[in-house]
Amino acid sequence: MKLFKNKIKDENRLRLQKLVDNAKKSDIPTGWKKETFAIGGLSEVGFSKKHPELILVVSSQGRGIIDCSKLELIERDNNDDFDWINSNELWAMRIGKLSDEKIMVGGLHGGGLPLSNKSGDGIQYMATEWPIIDLIFEPNFKSIYKEDDGKDCFRVFHDYELRAYGFSYNGEYFVTATSSEINVYRKEKTV
Repeated sequence: MKLFKNKIKDENRLRLQKLVDNAKKSDIPTGWKKETFAIGGLSEVGFSKKHPELILVVSSQGRGIIDCSKLELIERDNNDDFDWINSNELWAMRIGKLSDEKIMVGGLHGGGLPLSNKSGDGIQYMATEWPIIDLIFEPNFKSIYKEDDGKDCFRVFHDYELRAYGFSYNGEYFVTATSSEINVYRKEKTV
């Protein structure tokens, strides 16, 4: 009986892997721009609700703010006493433009970022080749689980370690983060 259950698990895993393989292997979805920032010891990230273009990045060396609209680091604080982060309640605060806001963070200690936006874009976590993780970007209400939609989806992440991922609160930006870097994506403006 146990042999039968393993066969079903393998068939389902292969079915799901086929769906992942249908996605375009491009780390930049159509209509988006990407910038990568090297950040050693990255532990958490969180988007501002007051300034949705800003993302707070927490690392073992302190914290910084990336302006996603410009795809550039605009603030850096090497304060590593960590009295500005609460790893149990998953928030951080007190730096630059964000000094009056508690930022909800996701990463090493848990939490998470929004997984979809108002435009119908979403990010799907898949681990059909564990320990390799795939993140699938699903544009415009498409779903990787629908075979016909797979060709319109993008595999934006394929690696062993993932710290955080998700959208900004206005849906114009999304990130993927590991312990050593953050990829920031900005939606291109259409005319």
